[in-house]
Amino acid sequence: MKKRLTLCLFALISGFVIAALSHAGDSKLIEGNVLKIEGEFYTVHDTAGHEVRLHVDKTTRLEGGAFKAGDKVEAHVTEKGHVRSMIHLTASGTMATPGSKIVEGDVLNTEGEYYIVRDKSGHDVRLHVDKTTHLEGGAFRVGDKLEAYVTDKGHVRYMYHITQLQPSS
Repeated sequence: MKKRLTLCLFALISGFVIAALSHAGDSKLIEGNVLKIEGEFYTVHDTAGHEVRLHVDKTTRLEGGAFKAGDKVEAHVTEKGHVRSMIHLTASGTMATPGSKIVEGDVLNTEGEYYIVRDKSGHDVRLHVDKTTHLEGGAFRVGDKLEAYVTDKGHVRYMYHITQLQPSS
């Protein structure tokens, strides 16, 4: 009886933890121009024409140095408005960090620390993923659609499941 009660309690707690973790993975993608920065809050004019207030703190991964009003950015944001990561974009919408690029595509294969991804232009790209890589939304499998922020040496800094990224409306 005691084993059954322990097993039921474990299953109940595990269910709550899994639900919380899967909910924490929800994020959306906001692209736009920084209008102003007030402490931990950034106001961004997004591509849909809305002003969006975003929360940035020490847990936010900021790519490409300090941000200021007028910068074009891409932010991965929780449903509550907390920014998980933010990068500088050039006027054409590409990453502003020298030597970096964004790879978007489908996972074809995994080989240890490497992912083989077919990008949108049909090229197969080999991406290096290790313990320093921020994987948004958990493990990636063959067939998953992803977006990766990659150095000029092919190392992935951040990788996101595209199905979890919804354009802002």
